[in-house]
Amino acid sequence: MASKTKSYLTIILKIAVAAGLVTFMVRSGHLDLSVLWGLMTPFNIAMALLLAGANTFLAAWRWILLLRARGFYISLGYGFSLYLIGIFFNHALPGAVGGDLVRGYYLVSDYPEHKVDSILSIVIDRALGLYSFFILSLVAVAFDYEFVMNHEQIRWVALLCLLIFLGLTVFFTIAFSERLTKLLGLHYLMGKIHSLKKAVEAFQRFGKNRKMIALSVLASIFGQVFTMIFFYQIGVISGETAITWNAVLFAVPIGFVVTAIPIAPAGIGVGQVAFHYLFQSYLDKETSFGTTAITAFQLSLATWALVGAFFYLRRRKPIDTMTAAMEAEA
Repeated sequence: MASKTKSYLTIILKIAVAAGLVTFMVRSGHLDLSVLWGLMTPFNIAMALLLAGANTFLAAWRWILLLRARGFYISLGYGFSLYLIGIFFNHALPGAVGGDLVRGYYLVSDYPEHKVDSILSIVIDRALGLYSFFILSLVAVAFDYEFVMNHEQIRWVALLCLLIFLGLTVFFTIAFSERLTKLLGLHYLMGKIHSLKKAVEAFQRFGKNRKMIALSVLASIFGQVFTMIFFYQIGVISGETAITWNAVLFAVPIGFVVTAIPIAPAGIGVGQVAFHYLFQSYLDKETSFGTTAITAFQLSLATWALVGAFFYLRRRKPIDTMTAAMEAEA
């Protein structure tokens, strides 16, 4: 009973954070809903759903490739439906990891003999998704190096991206390699900690199929390219002539890294603040473009989440799944 009460209180708190941030952005004039409404023509809506759908499909394909690397010969339809269910729960639960918990729950239920690989596939999928964001951020820095060096705050953000990218690269290189694990003497530590041994061995099983890992990273990068096209198109149709590809390439990956922090449902509110700051800092002028663009993207993704809700209701024991995910999220 106490656990359920804590879960509900956590949800209420995080929804309140999201609502508070959005309200602040609207009242401060950084988010003008009338501008967003003016962009909603049938053609613009169709294009928004197409671009958001392409990003979602490639993200799902990234996960499917990882599963196939471990012998999960699942269909594209099955994997995509589970991924859409995950997106639905990203909106139904606080934070951006609720969907990961639910798709993991269903995958383990369908493949109980591959429990460790099922769970780890989601961990690696999430990590590779973030990894692709940092790759694109560093590409943006390389294209606009002089600008970054001349702006202290952006320079520190770029340095942080570089450090995290290097850290993840070292982590993946070691975790996927049995040879490096032995060379660094980590197998002695693994011998003393059974849970660590199982996790490392599972990572190494994934690492044996380097081709699938590389394809997963490429799928993730191409997916983010569709997202950046989405943001650039919002700039075009809204008449924001200051929005360049360099600005989009720099702000979008970093913005989505921030929204991945699980403090609000689907990053709502947090995303508005992050994208407003990043685009305003990059353009060095007052603009509401960042908040308008991320809100449009979130609305498009929410539409795909409704498709995920359809697949979710077709599954068994939906109430049990919701309860388990809420308790894990808290």
